[in-house]
Parts: sequence; structure tokens; C-alpha cells
Amino acid sequence: MLPREHYLKQTFQDAVNFPEGFEKGGLSDIQARLVRKHGALINAITQEEVSDPTTDDLHILKVIANQSVPKSPVEQAWVKYVSIVKARQAAAPAKTSKPKATKTKSPEPAAEPAEAAPKATKKTKKTEAS
Repeated sequence: MLPREHYLKQTFQDAVNFPEGFEKGGLSDIQARLVRKHGALINAITQEEVSDPTTDDLHILKVIANQSVPKSPVEQAWVKYVSIVKARQAAAPAKTSKPKATKTKSPEPAAEPAEAAPKATKKTKKTEAS
């Protein structure tokens, strides 16, 4: 466990969900700055890694659990950040399931070209030997 000041010195980034940055991912400039500045602390709070959380720090846990409404701009920005991440993750399985369906269908047609592939390789070897 580390003090909260340690986490406030760290810049929060989410290259997985926001590869082009928070601003281009749907947050306003102010919200993006707040998430970058306080995100590492909020993550540490949710994982119970902060040795000296304040009452405001603990309040964000209630906000995240939908037991309280956001009362500060930081909490509002974090709620928006989380909602964007959840929306992207909800959309991601639909994108992931399509390639899986393609992979399921691919082995059947792939069996035919696989038979043809060794013949092509043999021809190539004969060409190389000549």
C-alpha cells in the first residue's frame, strides 16, 4: 500500500480503450485532464491499494457502485470514462464473435486447399531442382 500522493503523481493512460487519447475517445478536454490526473489514484482506490484514502476518495467507491451520485467534476469525469469503456467492451464481443464464426467455417474449405498446397510445393521443388 502506498500513500495517495504517490498515485496523484502518476499520469493515467488507457491505450487499450482510448488508443487515440481520451479527448478523441469521447471525453471533453477538461474530463480528459481530470481522468489523466486522478485515474491512477481512482484505480488504486478500487483495488484497495491506497494507505491513506480521504472521505472523498472513499465516496468515489460508492459512486462507482451506483450507491451515490457523483458530486465532483472528477467523479463525473470518471463515471463518463467508465461508461465509455463499458460500452466499448459490450460492443467488443460482437466483433470478436464474428471472426470466431469465420474460423469455424474456415477449416472445411481449408481442407481442400491444404491438399492442393503440397502439390504446389512439390512443383515448386521440381522447379528449384531443374
